[in-house]
Formats: sequence, structure tokens, C-alpha cells
Amino acid sequence: MRFYGFPAAIALTVTFASPALTQTPQPAAPLTAQTATAGTLRATPPDPFVYQSAAEVKALTQWPDRKTHSKVVADHESYFVEYVTRGDSGNNPETHGHWYDYIHVLDGEGTITYGGTQDGARDVGNMETRGGTLNGGKVITLHSGDRLVLPPGLPHLFTATKGNTFTYLIFKHKH
Repeated sequence: MRFYGFPAAIALTVTFASPALTQTPQPAAPLTAQTATAGTLRATPPDPFVYQSAAEVKALTQWPDRKTHSKVVADHESYFVEYVTRGDSGNNPETHGHWYDYIHVLDGEGTITYGGTQDGARDVGNMETRGGTLNGGKVITLHSGDRLVLPPGLPHLFTATKGNTFTYLIFKHKH
């Protein structure tokens, strides 16, 4: 014969425990620059709600001179978001040692050359190199709607096709 009294008593105690023991803890207040402590991932204030109309975004990204322009719209410790418009000349290869680039092409047509070796580049700090030439890379033509992920350490070069510009949104995440 088995005795079931002790386990049943534990079950009743847990079921009918005082409300103080069964309350769900309140979520912590969001981190801000004032409340963050050393070692926290996000020491900058959270972004507020933002709405920008298509016309406002176009004003950020459309340039009549067909040169490369960019506009950072969110900048935090471990990520930032940027609109970039590339022209068909004056673009340089680059390599980011710590950043993943998540890219969505919004408008126009361009190319990415990626991989190979970046020769003659200058070190601009933080494991970033710019300039020189990109040799032995693969080329893909990019169109509106295309998505790319560039891991850290991958040499790459964006250029608009001849006579065009192309615009993309980039989310850069620190690795």
C-alpha cells in the first residue's frame, strides 16, 4: 500500500500559497543613458516612434548630382540604420571587420562586387579598410527589392550602373 498524503500536501501548499509568492514580477524599466550600467548592451535611449512619408524618405535619398550620399537615421552602440544612394562613379571598396550589413535595395540599379582581395586599401580604424582596388571578386547586378547580407570581413564595392543611381537601406549590426 502506498501513502499519498505527503505529495498531496505539497501540491495543496503550492496551489494555495499566499498571493505574495505567486505574483508575477513587474518588468524592469527600459534602459536609458541615465539608468544603464557598465556592461549593458544598449546604453543609449530607445528610439521613439517615427513616421516618415515616402516623400520625406525620397528627400533623404535622392540627389541630383549622381554621387554617393548617405543619411544615418538611427545610431546606437551595437547597430545603426542608414539610407545610402550610390552613383556610377567615385565609389570605393570597403571591408568591415566587426559589422554585418543587412541591405534592402529600394530603388534603381547597381552592382555589388564582393569577395576577392582588397589591395592598396587604407586602414580607417576599428578594423575597417577603404579604398584601393577589389581584385577577383564576384559581381551581381542589384535591383529594387533585392536583399543582401554581408558578413564581417567580406570586401565589397557598390556602384550604380552607368548613368543611374541606386538606393538601399542598410542595417549594420556589430559582431
